[in-house]
Amino acid sequence: TVTVSFLVSKDGTISEVQALNDPGYGCGAEATRVIKKGPKWQPAIQNGRNVIYRQKQNITFEVTEQ
Repeated sequence: TVTVSFLVSKDGTISEVQALNDPGYGCGAEATRVIKKGPKWQPAIQNGRNVIYRQKQNITFEVTEQ
């Protein structure tokens, strides 16, 4: 499992993507790539207005050795 941290802007775009841990096998790089390539997120709403927020997302990989 890789934990990825990133900012979601007021319009839902993603920035400052970084893997907080990397168990190896290229999982950290793949997790950041997937988040960067993904669609826009719904922005957080506070007091009826869109705000910037930091999101942490866990991504689980199943690695098999051949």
